[in-house]
Amino acid sequence: MDASTMVSTFVVRAEQDALIISFPARARALSWAIVNGGFCYADHVINHRVRGNDPAFCAQPGWWLKQAAMGLGLQGKIVAMATAVEMKNLARISLSDGVAEVTCFATVGCGNALSVGDPASVAMEERALAPLHTINMILTAQPGLPDEAMVEAIQIVTEARVRALYEAGIQSSVSSLLATGTGTDCIAIVSLDCGAERYCGKHTKLGELIGLAAYTAVKNGLAQSSTTKNGAAPGGNSHDT
Repeated sequence: MDASTMVSTFVVRAEQDALIISFPARARALSWAIVNGGFCYADHVINHRVRGNDPAFCAQPGWWLKQAAMGLGLQGKIVAMATAVEMKNLARISLSDGVAEVTCFATVGCGNALSVGDPASVAMEERALAPLHTINMILTAQPGLPDEAMVEAIQIVTEARVRALYEAGIQSSVSSLLATGTGTDCIAIVSLDCGAERYCGKHTKLGELIGLAAYTAVKNGLAQSSTTKNGAAPGGNSHDT
């Protein structure tokens, strides 16, 4: 799929193996992405598919993603995450109350589903895992958020993911517990202008929009994965990698 759509504050480009969100002016971002995780000002945020057990990615995931970004013609500061989920199964939800607007992009696969506290399977010194099916989420918010509110937005998005997984009955791949995510999830929050909204907790309208957009995106992504075997269907997990 090759498509490009312009939203007032960002451009979305969907390639066969990559979702690219570009900003006309650098936007404040918070994530734990492989490339430029933490707080930064980003020109682009990308979610890139890695096919199979790619040895180059496993050896140097950051280098691999930077090379992929160059191949896409991207310049400037790039926040980059990886998944094995196909981009044709991207879920996108936008919500607005006329003042605030949020958009959540999600690729959802649960072959790597885990519950928080499940036994560890990888030692810290080992090289990167192959990009298993995972839940990657990118959420944009306008009005913008100060840093402390961006941290709170990460919490809200995480809760939304957990709710969607619980409602679908997704089980951990290594225990009898219900999954709270996968072992390789990533979330990125992007503030589209200066930090005008100090709070975004669940009592606020912005928090409501963030939570509902994130929950619906994961729910829709789960429905996609259950029909394409990109992850887990309700009531049972597919462990395709």
